[in-house]
Amino acid sequence: MATSSGIDRVCATMRDGIKFLKQEIKQKESQIDILTARLRKLQSQSDPNSSAVKEIKDDIQKLENELVNDRAQLNAFEEEVSASCPPA
Repeated sequence: MATSSGIDRVCATMRDGIKFLKQEIKQKESQIDILTARLRKLQSQSDPNSSAVKEIKDDIQKLENELVNDRAQLNAFEEEVSASCPPA
């Protein structure tokens, strides 16, 4: 059976993971905003570079996919902390 201090360490680690994931999510959302603005600017040109447009769209899609996974992981961590850890 785990000791109280062992549980506290595990809970602290999970809380650190939650903080890290929240930071990662904010950074990725910010990157998506920047890329979206670049894409709009590029697409507003009379003859946009199609390879640059595709690259930006691919980058946005990759980040959006990562966000889906990050949010699912964050949700799982938050549920586990809520169910298993004493209030911080």
